[in-house]
Amino acid sequence: MGMRRARRRRGRRKGRPLFVVTLRSVLGVLAASLLISIIVSKGVIPVTAVGPLKGYAIFIDPGHGGIDPGACGITYTEKDIVLKVALLLGARFEQSGAKVVYTRTGDCDLESSDVSDVEARIGLMKESKATIALSIHCNAFTDSYETGAQVFYNATKHPGSKKLAQLIQDELVRSTGTEREISARLDHFILNHAEIPAVTVELGFLSNPGEENLLGSAKYQQELASCIYEAVLAFLASE
Repeated sequence: MGMRRARRRRGRRKGRPLFVVTLRSVLGVLAASLLISIIVSKGVIPVTAVGPLKGYAIFIDPGHGGIDPGACGITYTEKDIVLKVALLLGARFEQSGAKVVYTRTGDCDLESSDVSDVEARIGLMKESKATIALSIHCNAFTDSYETGAQVFYNATKHPGSKKLAQLIQDELVRSTGTEREISARLDHFILNHAEIPAVTVELGFLSNPGEENLLGSAKYQQELASCIYEAVLAFLASE
């Protein structure tokens, strides 16, 4: 297709400057700026209304809850630790424009007279139409020496799960110093039923006193959430 001919430029209008600055216009600009600052500070307009994850839906499953505490340390329980990390993580995703679907946002399970807790979580995952699924857990072992965060996947359900797991594990290695590697040796219902990239992140061992103290720390919980967030960001950017 040939190029369109450029429009002929109009002659400059004489006798009138390009910008006319008056006291009224200056005051108007200042007033508008002040109004915008007030609205943003009051939270009426989100600072990050559109982000790199706009259009994505992310499913987050904080394990256990309610009458099921999960793994238990001396001070902390799995259900409480994973919920805090999940909410921190979800907030990061939402700030970046993603829709987040949680299985729980409080200390509860999903058991009812009609459906089991496991079935309810699987149902929520499938109904969410999520791009990826993240199941957050803590580990425990009879030997208190065991330590370190680890990510599990099931590539037979979706080949992208292994890549997602590796990206998260790499971030955890860099940030926490864990020496563990990704593994497919976990029989978990989220991994077994997800037809999207899905991982189970074991944040660490509550049976290890030192790691339990870390897991109970708000600063460390933020660090763990950041690791997962950065890895998910990299994964979705590469798809």
